[in-house]
Amino acid sequence: MDWLALILLWGASISRIRPARHSHEQRMLWGAFTGLALSRVFSAAPIVAWMDTTTGTELATLLRHLTGLASATCLLAYVEAITRRHGRPSRARWIWPTAAVVVTVLTAMFMLRGGRIYWLDGATSPHPTATEGRIYLAVFDAWLMTCLAAAGWLFAGYIRLAPPLLRLGLALSTLGMVAGVVNRAHVMINNLAHLIDPATSWREIPVLHKTTFLICIVGITAGTSIPAWRAGAARLRDMAALRELRPLWAGLTGQYPDVALPMEGTLRERLVRRVLEIRDGMLTLTTISEPPRSEDPGEVAQWVADALQAARAGRAPGIPSGTIPGPDFAGDIEKETQWLRQVAAQFRQLSGRRAVSLGS
Repeated sequence: MDWLALILLWGASISRIRPARHSHEQRMLWGAFTGLALSRVFSAAPIVAWMDTTTGTELATLLRHLTGLASATCLLAYVEAITRRHGRPSRARWIWPTAAVVVTVLTAMFMLRGGRIYWLDGATSPHPTATEGRIYLAVFDAWLMTCLAAAGWLFAGYIRLAPPLLRLGLALSTLGMVAGVVNRAHVMINNLAHLIDPATSWREIPVLHKTTFLICIVGITAGTSIPAWRAGAARLRDMAALRELRPLWAGLTGQYPDVALPMEGTLRERLVRRVLEIRDGMLTLTTISEPPRSEDPGEVAQWVADALQAARAGRAPGIPSGTIPGPDFAGDIEKETQWLRQVAAQFRQLSGRRAVSLGS
């Protein structure tokens, strides 16, 4: 049962539609990781044997179930948060109250049964699952299915808003979650059949169980790998752009430190901020020298280098031209960043040649 929480957690953690910027989202993600880790601890055979022998109950099983459900619940809350449109209220205020009811019911049933879930009698050896234990497991499976179904529904609702590649990943992830729901429903139906008629001949269908399990793993793994690759590639591009823009940014902010914005942010926000600071620095530099009309990165880099040298030499500033060199990007930050990277590369080469000439 924990494998579903594991897959769902891994999928959501690496396929972030947008970064977890807020403390609530971060708490939910870390809560999911912590709950999953604890559920695995309580699944370890030595831990289970020690706790069963020491307490004379199935406490390890209860704790495994409760921490697994806590993990799935935190994860559902996380998926809801990252798929919610900006400024919209939460669509799932029912998550935590329902989870609290489920936990209360499971704990109460465990205590009423004398600390047993599967055992009919005795406290040292397993027996066929009692009726009360099957009710307990039905409640457990119902909430786990709800978490899977709701997370899949939220992902499916975001498909039409996502870019094409991310859309494919979300569709595959949703398919995997649907298969997970079918897998758990198959188990729960068999469990309920035995509740209604303990003598029933109904049994789990091995082919259906294995097929839905495989589809769940493959769908969610493939689906989450796509946006994970996309997010990773975008992050690497932003890191490279931030590094390449640094020489140009350092030259401008070193001369005009007031253009640097004293604020922190994500990697993407830092890149956008650096682009804005470079453009503000260039605008300030027009008080020293008239900017070129050319959009060629080499000529612009030469102007920046010459104007900075004049500013450092003490040339008095004049009136800014109000025109920042470069094409009109119409607010396209990607194109503007790409062009500034070319300017920064040329500026770095000019700075290196000047440093060599001064050293000789």
